Amino acid sequence: MLNFIFCIHNHQPVGNFDHVLEDAYSRAYEPFLKKISKFPSIKLTLHTSGFLLDWLCEKQPAYIDLLAKMVDSKQVEILGGGFYEPVLAVIPEADRVGQIQMMSERVDELFGVRPRGLWLAERVWDPTLPKSLKDAGVEYVIVDDYHFIRSGLKKEELGGYYISEDQGSTIKVFPGSERLRYLIPFAPVDAFVDHINSLEGNLKGRAAIFADDGEKLGVWPGTDKWVYGEGWFESFLEKIESFGDTLKSVTFSEYIDSEEPLGRVYLPTTSYMEMGEWSLPAHVSKEYGELRDAIKGFEEGEKVLSFLQGGTWRNFFSKYPEANWMHKRMLKVSKEIGEASKSSSKYIIKEAKKHLYMAQSNDAYWHGVFGGLYLPHLRTAVFENLLKAETLLEKNPLNLVSTSLEDFDCDGFDEVIIKANDINLFFSPRMGGALMAIEAPVMGLNLTNVISRWFEGYHMKLKEAETGLTEDTTKSIHDRVVTKEEGLVNYLNFDSQRRASLVDHFLRQDESFDSFIRSTHGELTNLQETPYEQKLNPNGLTLKGQGRVMGSAFEIVKDVTITGEASFSASYSLSLADVSSLESSVCNFGVEFNLMLPCCDGPACYLELNTEVGVKYGLGERAEHENVKKIMLYDTFTGVKVTIKTSVGVGLWRFPIETVSLSEAGFERNYQGTSFLFFLPIEIRPSSKLDLRFDFVIEKI
Repeated sequence: MLNFIFCIHNHQPVGNFDHVLEDAYSRAYEPFLKKISKFPSIKLTLHTSGFLLDWLCEKQPAYIDLLAKMVDSKQVEILGGGFYEPVLAVIPEADRVGQIQMMSERVDELFGVRPRGLWLAERVWDPTLPKSLKDAGVEYVIVDDYHFIRSGLKKEELGGYYISEDQGSTIKVFPGSERLRYLIPFAPVDAFVDHINSLEGNLKGRAAIFADDGEKLGVWPGTDKWVYGEGWFESFLEKIESFGDTLKSVTFSEYIDSEEPLGRVYLPTTSYMEMGEWSLPAHVSKEYGELRDAIKGFEEGEKVLSFLQGGTWRNFFSKYPEANWMHKRMLKVSKEIGEASKSSSKYIIKEAKKHLYMAQSNDAYWHGVFGGLYLPHLRTAVFENLLKAETLLEKNPLNLVSTSLEDFDCDGFDEVIIKANDINLFFSPRMGGALMAIEAPVMGLNLTNVISRWFEGYHMKLKEAETGLTEDTTKSIHDRVVTKEEGLVNYLNFDSQRRASLVDHFLRQDESFDSFIRSTHGELTNLQETPYEQKLNPNGLTLKGQGRVMGSAFEIVKDVTITGEASFSASYSLSLADVSSLESSVCNFGVEFNLMLPCCDGPACYLELNTEVGVKYGLGERAEHENVKKIMLYDTFTGVKVTIKTSVGVGLWRFPIETVSLSEAGFERNYQGTSFLFFLPIEIRPSSKLDLRFDFVIEKI
């Protein structure tokens, strides 16, 4: 007799839109649970991440009531996990245990049971996890069979659980079947039956284990029609019942209680195979995917693939500097909470930890076939919760300004951090004194939450996608190549460096606006790769950069000062000397800001200029302006206004930062922020000078 373990993982990230959750509920979560409840002999192990669980309790209590009845009848076993679905391997040990225990307590509160098992977010395994899981009260965990294959086991040995350990703390580990992940629900039910029949007598442990996302049963493109409308799911459940005594439906715990472990195993640092491709640098990711596809065609391809691995999940921190920044900001807040726990009240620490845990929701930190990092609202939620947590801990009644040096992003070079109650500024002297973050803590706002237009390996498929709009809707999202709008190839512009603010530029006087938008312009000297000297002072810092431009030595001094509540100034002094050319020439000196409001470029956001009072511009527009002295950015939904004043009239180029990324629905274009370049001409001659001041104010409206 073969056992069948059917495990579903339902998840929505912190910060996701309510209408997205409503859609997922109506297309997947509700029809799935109602349908399987009609087949009480079929056991289900179900994991629902904490953010989604709370939403269901508030918005869909009937779902929770039905689930509770199924738990009481022993049809459903509830899995635990990190409450807000963090990648456990990259958060501090205390947070690992705290997140898991928070979920266990919530499950016990709702269903009267404490989970024995854990859903591991994105199946990101680290050899140090067994001790953390054991300390949190976890008995077993599910990963992919790929993890075991990378350890040298064969697929026919993966029909049960193994024991793994760290420092003597043991944990039971189950391998989910990759083959079943691709069969369910994308293949006809008969293909599932054939696979199950092929396992009889050929599988050590006698358990066929399916563990995968519930969203693929209704949310993934075309699956709602296929799974429910055309009856795939009902037929699937009927087939399981039709096996009779030859296929027994069990939960993980039921299997553990009746079966012994198959042995001991030590799994490598890995995730599922696709994650290894996504986490690699773009050009290598493309080569890896091509190599993997080629190997599949070999006569001994399966054997070769068992020794093939791409990158690890942590690679995303080197692939995307914005992901690394969020991660290190999270670690900083976690450390601050740990330090404050000795002096702050238990209530304050509990609330701060909740916001920290919400900020650890994994989706915003990476990108594969889902939007992830490229979705601004997910990044916004991370920073909002980090700042809320930090604000709860702050004890600075006089609103004093502090300045410090710290290798915050772990790149080997110090950043300058200026903090007050109402504003935080993070500078990178190494990157031309660029302003990497502008935070308004009380508002939970990071105005520099902008991601650059990075090249992705899948961009090479875009031309194919532009002509491949008619696809088999039952394909897995890993195989589908479609676009959500035509002409996306025209938006494939790529940046060579991370977008920041107070970024200095020397540009040719005849440089075109279009080339600057496309990042194909030629810098007369690359100031973002020029290290600036820094000198801290009580209310800010002074940054100094030197070099040569058009044959002349230059010196840039920018003084940054906190000027009041949620405001600062940046005063520039540029001087030229030692001109080697006898003929005078002119270039433009520019200062770039890259900013994003919480509501992005939606109807709640707009821009006003000093010269056109009452005229509202969209943040997603591109335009050129002359003699600008003030711009005002409004987000009327969140009630935020940002004002930038200049000491003299300047030219202004403004345009949206738009990325073309891949999501489960296909290629899509996303607004990531707006770039503002303020510029003035400067004559290249001895003793030429330029002075410019920016006053930056954030306020509630």
